[in-house]
Amino acid sequence: MLLKKEAAARYAVALLLIFCSKLAAAADEKQDDTALQVQQRQWLDTLAGNDAAPKQPEKNEQAGQPQIIGDDFLIAHPKILEDALQQAINGGNAELVSSLAALYRKLPEHDPYLLGRAEALLLALQEKSADAVERYRQLHRQDPADPRVLLDLAAAEFRDNRLGEAAEHFAQTQRYELPAPVAANVSRYRQAIARQTGWRWSGGISPVRNSNVNNAPPRYCIDRGVRLCSVSEPLAANGLNYELGVEKLTPLHEHHYLQFRANFSGTSYFFDRKSSYDDAFGRAYLGWQWRDGRQTFSLLPFYQAQLSGSSEFDGKPENNRRIAPYMLAHGIGLQASHSLRFSSASQLYTSFEHYRNHYREPDRAYRNNGSHSSFYLSLAHRFGAHTTLFGSYQYSRFAPAQKTIRNRQNNAAYHRHGIGIGWLQQWPALGGLRSRITASFAQRRYRGIAAFSTEAQRNRESSFALELSHDKLEYAGIRPTLNYEYSRTRSNMPYAERRRKQLFVGAEWSF
Repeated sequence: MLLKKEAAARYAVALLLIFCSKLAAAADEKQDDTALQVQQRQWLDTLAGNDAAPKQPEKNEQAGQPQIIGDDFLIAHPKILEDALQQAINGGNAELVSSLAALYRKLPEHDPYLLGRAEALLLALQEKSADAVERYRQLHRQDPADPRVLLDLAAAEFRDNRLGEAAEHFAQTQRYELPAPVAANVSRYRQAIARQTGWRWSGGISPVRNSNVNNAPPRYCIDRGVRLCSVSEPLAANGLNYELGVEKLTPLHEHHYLQFRANFSGTSYFFDRKSSYDDAFGRAYLGWQWRDGRQTFSLLPFYQAQLSGSSEFDGKPENNRRIAPYMLAHGIGLQASHSLRFSSASQLYTSFEHYRNHYREPDRAYRNNGSHSSFYLSLAHRFGAHTTLFGSYQYSRFAPAQKTIRNRQNNAAYHRHGIGIGWLQQWPALGGLRSRITASFAQRRYRGIAAFSTEAQRNRESSFALELSHDKLEYAGIRPTLNYEYSRTRSNMPYAERRRKQLFVGAEWSF
């Protein structure tokens, strides 16, 4: 009888250790998801055209385009042909400029400078931004006092993401007396450059209702000589979600930039007296970025910190009235990313990152310290002005520094494959309603033999999120949002199964 009690006690201790290790795994999953969601939102925002070039002032098509009489007539009247080409360049009609430039080139005494302006404009209209910049620079060297070429050069540099040079050339145009519509457009360009290269802040705060704040599995029992049953129940709590982001893009030279970016987010249950279940996660990046009119490359070293309430610590007493969570783990790593714009409506994004995580508590560090690697691929396409669809694939793996524990493979190691889909929609018929729907499905395979089993642990993870907002409710850059999130983990190990629902109203802001 005494032996059976001792065996039951050992199993109970082992079960407790399993539960604690699964909490650590769940914390790792949440920090990876948080970093991925921030990254995904950032690159999708670029597809929305938030930093696109300002629209040119509308032109009177009848007044801005010359009346074409015929090639023979124009060749016989070089002055009329030259004026017609000049007006076509000012009007920005690619077909007309191409036709008149070909005709004008046949004149024995044509003006190479005017013809060069036509060639540069055609390159810009064909989205050959790098070639357009070089051609405009040649023209600017020929006649540095021509404000028309200086303006066109600055606009071409903006479209080719040479923001430092574009800002300098737009500033130089201020010494000329420009027509009011042109001066207004220059101002819009300069404001767009300031938005991209200045400090950009964003954030959000929202009350939240979490149905499983303690991350408890469904009730289960394990029979291994002694029957052990779980006693934990899901605990619901009301909390406060918060998020803060800041970034700064500093032009260095031509396409090269210094990029700084930091994000911090978390959930506090302080006002519900459940601070022991608080969590937070933050990352700060600083590195090099290269960008032109179609592509962006980034190489960003980063530091990250994972924080938690007392429930995640074995050595801390329960504390349900603490404002700031404790440091649970931290790490350093490197992220490499590439985005490619196929057209104004389609974009491909890929990223790879690698980091090493270090836990503060020795027992958890022994099992969970190690290297995390992930690869992310996503393709998005905008259909018309109001619909964007995207899909993604992610692969991630964890390799613990401690390969074996008690002569057995450390079963904290895993690799994971996941896919995601998303739909962003604006509803003009509903007066400015916006919706964002995302869903993801993944399979996580652990290495080694799971506790109380003869096989490795296999998890199937799914999630769904809905976000609604309305343009008419936005005020001073603050946009209220209604959010619902659901996630579920199915597993061949009953103690690893999880289910969680969240409903919250948020307020997002950026400036």
